[in-house]
Amino acid sequence: MIDKYLYIVMESSELRRIIKEEIKNFLNESFSTWKVTFTRAIKNKLAGDVKKGHVEVVKARGTSEAIKKACKKAGCEGAWMHVDVEVTKK
Repeated sequence: MIDKYLYIVMESSELRRIIKEEIKNFLNESFSTWKVTFTRAIKNKLAGDVKKGHVEVVKARGTSEAIKKACKKAGCEGAWMHVDVEVTKK
């Protein structure tokens, strides 16, 4: 009953702001921040070079997505299945 009353009393701009904030919170909860450390150097003509110990911080839903995004940021997206990495959740 109180919720219906609040809905009627609130202005549309306030309601939009609250809904926008709730959507942003929901989206941020599904993604986590992952720290991906490359444990072996990658030297590939097609994929690009990445040095040992290179660190990328990405937002992803899981470890495989984190590895893919980190490889893309590092410039070796073609070889994401062949990299040795250490993945930790922040």
